[in-house]
Amino acid sequence: MFSREDVSAILEGISDLNTAMGIWAVIVPVFFAAAVMILLFYAYKKPGRKTSAYLMLAMAVVYLFSGWTIFSGKDQMGFAAALSGSAALWLVSVLLILDGLLYWTHVEMPEKTTLKIISFIFMFSGIFIYPLLEILLGFKWPGMVLFGAECPTTIFLIGLFTGCVPKVNKILFLLISVNAVATGFSVAINGAAFDFLYAAAGITGLAVIIMNFRLIFTGKVSESP
Repeated sequence: MFSREDVSAILEGISDLNTAMGIWAVIVPVFFAAAVMILLFYAYKKPGRKTSAYLMLAMAVVYLFSGWTIFSGKDQMGFAAALSGSAALWLVSVLLILDGLLYWTHVEMPEKTTLKIISFIFMFSGIFIYPLLEILLGFKWPGMVLFGAECPTTIFLIGLFTGCVPKVNKILFLLISVNAVATGFSVAINGAAFDFLYAAAGITGLAVIIMNFRLIFTGKVSESP
C-alpha cells in the first residue's frame, strides 16, 4: 500500500507542516484532545442522544483538520495521493456528522469489562501513548504527529466505538478498522514503526466486530450452541 519512499515523503510533509504551523502545531492538537475528553466525560455522565451527538460532531471537526493535514503534504506526496488520502478522512467526517444527526452511536460507559478495558486503552493510546511511542522510537519534533492527525485520531475513535457496542456506527467502525490494519502495517514496515500501534488498534477493532457481530448488526446476543 505504501512504499518506503511514500513513507519518507509523508514524514517529510509532517515535518514541513509542523514547522510552518509553529506553536499552533501543538496548540491545535491539545485543544482537540481536551475538547474530546471533556465531551466524552459529559457523555459518560449524562448518556443520551444530545451528548453522543456533541462528541460525534466534535470528532467530525477533528477529521476535517486531519484531512487538511494530509492534503497539505501534496508537494511531498504528490497531488493525487494527497487528495485521495484527505478525501478518505473527509468522508469519515461526513459519516460522523450523519452519526451525530441520526444517532447511530450511543456513547455511554461500557458495561462489559472487556470492552471497557479495550476502549480505554485505545482512547488513551490515541492521545498519550502514540506520541510517547514516537519519541521512544527516535522520532523528534517537528517530525511527529499528535492527536488530530489520522493515525492517533483513528486509534482513539476505534477505542471509542469499541466502548459503544452494540449501538455503534457499524459501517464506519468496520471501515476505519480495516484501514487501520492495512495502513498501519504498510507504514510501520516502511519506516514508521510507531504505526504498529495503529495496526494493532485495527486488528482489535475487527476482533471486537467479529466477536460481537450478531449483537452489533441485529441487536441480538448469539445463542449458545
